[in-house]
Amino acid sequence: MAEPKHLLDLSVEDFNKFLDSFDHVLSDCDGVIWTQNPLPRVGEFFKQMKKRGKTVNFVSNNSIRSRANYETQFKAADIDNGFESLIIPSIAVAEYLKSVKFNKTVYCVTCTEAIRVLEAHGFKCKEGPDLGPEYYGEYIQYLEDDEEIGAVVFDSDFRINLPKMYRAITYLKRPEVLFINGATDRAVPMKPGLLALGTGVFADLVTAEVKREPVLLGKPGKAFGEFAMKRAGITDPSRVLFIGDMIAQDVSLGKAVGFNTLLVLTNTTKEEMLSHTIRPDYYAESLGSIVPLIQ
Repeated sequence: MAEPKHLLDLSVEDFNKFLDSFDHVLSDCDGVIWTQNPLPRVGEFFKQMKKRGKTVNFVSNNSIRSRANYETQFKAADIDNGFESLIIPSIAVAEYLKSVKFNKTVYCVTCTEAIRVLEAHGFKCKEGPDLGPEYYGEYIQYLEDDEEIGAVVFDSDFRINLPKMYRAITYLKRPEVLFINGATDRAVPMKPGLLALGTGVFADLVTAEVKREPVLLGKPGKAFGEFAMKRAGITDPSRVLFIGDMIAQDVSLGKAVGFNTLLVLTNTTKEEMLSHTIRPDYYAESLGSIVPLIQ
């Protein structure tokens, strides 16, 4: 297994070869550009990439943020037109449903913002309930099928519960019902160095129960990476540098699609990176640490 290369340890010649190895940058947001606040010098990094003729787009598993929130975050990071260059699961799901001419109701085990996006694209959505009864016998009501449901979508529902899972499983017993996953993160960064349980584990439970694999329209799904390429007007994955902070989501996506990969060590230590079966091509402490090399 190839050893990841530390960008700051490369010779000038090898660093220039690295810069010449890609024409397009796809970058994660949370943990790469910001945590709660923008990380140092990230805006400078992307400006330098554009100055060198690279296209820059952003890919996030976070459908929870509203457009206004994303725009505020990008502005604080000194990144122009960030939202217009952003690809997130909820948009990918909407475009996928359009592509298959979907005309039934979507059962959403998702965040509120993902439902808003789907409805804005003309899809009828059903959700909930957010609370279930205490007595298990009353859960039989959530095992009743609804023939109007034609798709079940999971995407970052931090209010997930047993009633929702029961309904999802019931609908997915019909093979014609589409099964779609957005964000599949099993861990989410709460602050630098602190990961907590993500909502992906619940989608995994449903997957095992219904014995069906979902269409993955979030990282690390190959289909999501290909959707990001299409949205960004990219045709050759080998000329893409994908930047992320999570091996399971970001590096795995890059490997699935054929991107070059750069891991920033915001939420992963060097030791964890080297012990993993999936490794990035390059790594650095942060994007800010690379800026002096490209100015």
